[in-house]
Amino acid sequence: MADDNKLYWIWLAELFGQGSVTASRLIQKYKDPRIIYENQGSDLEKDDFFNDKRIEDIKSRLQNNSLEKAKDVIAQCEKSKIFLLTPDMAEYPAKLKTNRDFPLVLYCKGKMPNCSGYFMTTIVGTRSMTDYGRRIAYTLAAGIVFGGGIIVSGMALGSDSMALIGALEAGGKAIAVLGSGVDVIYPREHKELYYKIINNGAVISEYPPGTPPAGKNFPVRNRIMSGLSDATVVVEADMKSGSLITARYCLEQGRKLFAVPGKVGERGAEGPNSLIREGALPVITPEDVICEFEHDYRRTLSLDRAHAMLRNIDFENLSQDAMSRTRIGVSGGSRNYYGMGSYGGRIRDYEAAHSKEQPAYNRNINEDNRPKESKQEIDNINKDKKTEPVSFKKIITSSSDIVSSFLTKKKENNNTKKQEQIVNSEKNFIPAKKIELDMLDENEIKVYNRMKPNVPVLPDELADENLNVADIMSALTILEMAGAVESGGGGYYMRTSPDDIMQSQND
Repeated sequence: MADDNKLYWIWLAELFGQGSVTASRLIQKYKDPRIIYENQGSDLEKDDFFNDKRIEDIKSRLQNNSLEKAKDVIAQCEKSKIFLLTPDMAEYPAKLKTNRDFPLVLYCKGKMPNCSGYFMTTIVGTRSMTDYGRRIAYTLAAGIVFGGGIIVSGMALGSDSMALIGALEAGGKAIAVLGSGVDVIYPREHKELYYKIINNGAVISEYPPGTPPAGKNFPVRNRIMSGLSDATVVVEADMKSGSLITARYCLEQGRKLFAVPGKVGERGAEGPNSLIREGALPVITPEDVICEFEHDYRRTLSLDRAHAMLRNIDFENLSQDAMSRTRIGVSGGSRNYYGMGSYGGRIRDYEAAHSKEQPAYNRNINEDNRPKESKQEIDNINKDKKTEPVSFKKIITSSSDIVSSFLTKKKENNNTKKQEQIVNSEKNFIPAKKIELDMLDENEIKVYNRMKPNVPVLPDELADENLNVADIMSALTILEMAGAVESGGGGYYMRTSPDDIMQSQND
């Protein structure tokens, strides 16, 4: 019966799309997706949320009652040893249920930590982290784990993954939330980290197995990271960083937001310093975060224990060696660096790092307890390392910074060629006012033009068969950063300009 019910959870999640407020409200109303499947909204009554237009749209969508896709997803999960969590299960994180757009399905690999009764912190930051950011992300995660907390992040290049490895090497639990299926390791160079997390926590996603890491998935994913946690910490971030999206979700969800102060004038300090100016709590040490929550988690969180264990630890060298051992990567412009000190840091010798003794507090991680598949993966990495150790010092080209590419689309080097493209290409548009052409794509323009000036709207209301909720939320994020829309309470967005963005005459 329980397995049968999973079909209906998957069906509803895929029908409305990840991040749908409407789907979450339907579950709050009916409790069971099978009831929604069977009655197709026939008894749906009007209220403050379900107006006539929305009810009509819901009934139209619910006509699609095929369970074939859900059955395929279940089969994929069984084949790949992926387990599912749905809101009706005791193991489903209680903190997530308080969010207006909680995920209907969580796909998991590993063992989901017992989130009830434990302090959980999301640590995020730039992919182009500095040496300072590397040490801080690692130190904060390790210190919070020493105090009894659990770390959540995104397994992306840079700060996110440094926080996860800091938590693991301190003997703690970690949860990585992906913008792809949980069977898709992204970036692929973080394979060893991926298996370490599975052995000492969980890799989770609301996207079905096999889903590639598309750019539109990441802004939607970020709400789960902040929603799982009591607090979010931003380490380093420029003003266009995806970390600020997580920060916004944190505040919308009523969680506490922390930011690490940075040197004025440095790009990575722009985001945290701006957040602090707007009211985020500054954090310099792990104790700064723990002390805010020790009273709420008296049985599991201890400031004194964290303070005692943090003494006399050289986090500079520990974080540097950890980065080399697990090939944590950072983004440097159009290139990614793996197994190096950090962006702008010293090149570390991978062989030397492996020959050094592991940190004392890391010895409780038993490498022999890895699943068979993970040990094989790590053996392959070590084999490659022996035959071609220089590969860990190479500058590797990658397109991994997907979210960032949505926010900072590059201009053509040849201005003449660019002008010809604006005139001739069907994919270029004429922007209105302050919206820059280079920052918008076709979906973003469509979303903008669907919105009425000064009329609040939910992302669900803009979705149709051509644009799902994930597309809409990604577009709204970009438009907000371009200053074309504003976000408000309750997940609503509002267009601030009366002018539509006109398409070229070739369209």
